[in-house]
Amino acid sequence: MKYLEDFSVGQIFEYDSAPVSKADIIAFAQRWDPQTIHTDEAEATKTHGGLIASGFQTVLLVFEPVMKELMTDVANIGGMGFKDLRWIRPLRPDQPLAVKIEINSVRPSNSKPDRGIMNYTLTATDKTGETVFRTDVPVMIKRRPGDDNA
Repeated sequence: MKYLEDFSVGQIFEYDSAPVSKADIIAFAQRWDPQTIHTDEAEATKTHGGLIASGFQTVLLVFEPVMKELMTDVANIGGMGFKDLRWIRPLRPDQPLAVKIEINSVRPSNSKPDRGIMNYTLTATDKTGETVFRTDVPVMIKRRPGDDNA
């Protein structure tokens, strides 16, 4: 198990997201974001040069390796939201993303000594290296038990 003390400023974690098919983009959009730029390739081509994924689907795809690879072994209390969430470029069908987490700050809580806050920047880039998605994420994490944190 990793605790707050196991993270440090400048630490980087890198993962790959699975590409999403046209059918997956359309199915997700039909349920959650039924705009024609996500459901109708001909209409999407007029505006975006082709079908694009919903930004919400992009968020889920980018966070999947974060949650399944990094956070499963962390004494995570919970996320605290997103700061400056940006969809910079559209996610297109069959486009894998490189996901990068960079730790920006790690600090113990002033009011609750058993925990602290880690802030990280989450960035996803396409195969050409262009940034598709970016956000800053604060997350509350338990401190290591027995380190006089109670």
